[in-house]
Amino acid sequence: MTRQFPTTEEKDSTAAFFFLFLYTASSLIRPHEMFQVSVEWILIKVFAIISFFIVLLAQRPLKLYPQHWMLLALIPLIIMSGFLNGSGMFGIEEAKKLFISAIIPIFLMSSCITTVKRQHILMVVCLIAALLMVHNGHTQQTAYQGFGWALNSHSVGYIDLGERRITYLGFFNDPNDLGMFLVMNIPFAIYFYKIKSGILKLAMLCVLCALGYGIYLTGSRGSMLGAGGLLGIYILVVNAGPKLFISSVLLAPIAATVVASLQSSIDASASGRLEAWYAGIQMMLSNPLFGVGKGQFFDHHGLVAHNSYIHVAGELGVPGYSLWGGALIFTVLTSYLFIKASKLKKETEIAASKTVNDDDSNKAFENERLLNKTLFFSMIGFMITGFFISRMFTLTLFIFMGMTIASHIRMIKLSPEYKEYFSYALAFRSMGYCWVVIVAVYISLKLGL
Repeated sequence: MTRQFPTTEEKDSTAAFFFLFLYTASSLIRPHEMFQVSVEWILIKVFAIISFFIVLLAQRPLKLYPQHWMLLALIPLIIMSGFLNGSGMFGIEEAKKLFISAIIPIFLMSSCITTVKRQHILMVVCLIAALLMVHNGHTQQTAYQGFGWALNSHSVGYIDLGERRITYLGFFNDPNDLGMFLVMNIPFAIYFYKIKSGILKLAMLCVLCALGYGIYLTGSRGSMLGAGGLLGIYILVVNAGPKLFISSVLLAPIAATVVASLQSSIDASASGRLEAWYAGIQMMLSNPLFGVGKGQFFDHHGLVAHNSYIHVAGELGVPGYSLWGGALIFTVLTSYLFIKASKLKKETEIAASKTVNDDDSNKAFENERLLNKTLFFSMIGFMITGFFISRMFTLTLFIFMGMTIASHIRMIKLSPEYKEYFSYALAFRSMGYCWVVIVAVYISLKLGL
């Protein structure tokens, strides 16, 4: 006789998702910052706190996944690094920022986005935010002194010489942040183009054109490379086998370093970027356990690293980079393994003369497969653009990472056999895989590329 154990009752809180929706919209669109009277309102914090407590009280089951644990482990490490580098209170402040801008959003996203419909809603929010940024940027191109219609937002660069790099509100006040966000939205527009028809399909084509126009207006070379890199990665994922794809991933950091090195002879900015990369690696080597402290890279070198991977390695050392890079690589690698496994599953069903869309469960799986693939490319967009700018703890990353984890959870519910690709064993291996980037850049720099 088999003993039956009670199972945890599943509870899906609509209220928690509603406030998560408000949090996402206020973080990305930033409507409260468009008017002088509301610019000091703390709507984002209020929505996050309300959603967080509703999740704790009403959402079941509650579970922490490998990425959550990796980011939580960064908190004591950041505090310890701060104290050992003579800035203990600063370390505590940086740890608090990480909890607010990374751990809370990724936890809320992975907990509340329990259906495809909810995922679609937040993807639409992202696209609306992107279009508003592009429209505001377009206004900046012709307005007096480069001001847009969004309060106090203005283009940057040598305006007198015709350079107007567009910006937006909040943490999008840098063209590089804005460009990164636009790149990560390209897969969303393509996804809706594929699943919609008629006028909505045409609308998505217009959105894609707008995103491309916006990326051009940012003047961000990293964002332009990110957009181009997405196309190359798409061709590899769709047409190449796993060995070719993995080989390309291993060679990509070396290729990027070569490009920056060749450009350095004619561009002082690129030359300074290579020097910053080397300085970051030296910071890690001089203090491999705790680095120079989160937020201290600029004080030690005079410039940021212009590379998210090296920036983290320099500031937080080997353990810190392993945790941050491991969370990122694990998320992307899981998506890639899901893509390959679902493709094989589909081919097997077709070979067995089975219809792949003959019931609701197969349709649900197909929807999740497409969403997982879409979010994979959004994360790839971050990985490419993040190689050329220091945006390792930007809210954008953790919103998209949280959405990707939520997709993984839903896929495992539909196909439990996929659980092996979302395991702690793979998470630990990812903490080693992430060092490919640092090692490749270091070797390239030492060879004088």
